[in-house]
Amino acid sequence: MDKETKKVSKVEELKHFPFKNFHEFKKACLEGIIQIGVDRGLAFRWAQGGLYVPKFLSAQTLFLSWLPFLAGIGFIVYAIMSKSWLLLLGLPVLFIGFFFFHPGWARIFGFVWLIVIALIFILFFWALFSGKPGLLAITAVLLVTWYAEKTAYEKAVNSLIIVAAEHEDLLCLLWENKALNIRFYNGNTYWVDWKTEDGKNVHYDNEK
Repeated sequence: MDKETKKVSKVEELKHFPFKNFHEFKKACLEGIIQIGVDRGLAFRWAQGGLYVPKFLSAQTLFLSWLPFLAGIGFIVYAIMSKSWLLLLGLPVLFIGFFFFHPGWARIFGFVWLIVIALIFILFFWALFSGKPGLLAITAVLLVTWYAEKTAYEKAVNSLIIVAAEHEDLLCLLWENKALNIRFYNGNTYWVDWKTEDGKNVHYDNEK
């Protein structure tokens, strides 16, 4: 997915694409007939310097990627400056939070993931109003980490969807790499190697 990688550049050359050409695809996008879905992880990597990626998005993604680490360093500096050595025991919690707040875990943990985030918000405001600086520092870093990861991935996905709808070669690249799907308003969804029509999953290999 980097700037040098180019294969099929025309929709007409794609296998199992639900539109005959790029013009039909763009028309469906504008009319709201379809929604594009892209792989979250690939979108994040693309935002760091992929094909047609906006320069501001790359800079923003880089900043958001480093923000949890900067917050963690700030936490350590605060603990040392305030001589609150027990706060350093909270570092494993911050480390776990960095991985736990990855958007991919939201699908795995579901409602539990949301409860944990809500609990951290509650503890943050409780520490803020009750004057507990240690707890406030830990929860603040956790919230910064959650926000940075959530925002970085959301912006990457939304931007890639927009850019792919404008550049046919990028659209083809995503489709061929199984990183893009197209969902119609009636619920039918299409991938490069399978589709869902009328609630039934059909793999193209099984149709032969």
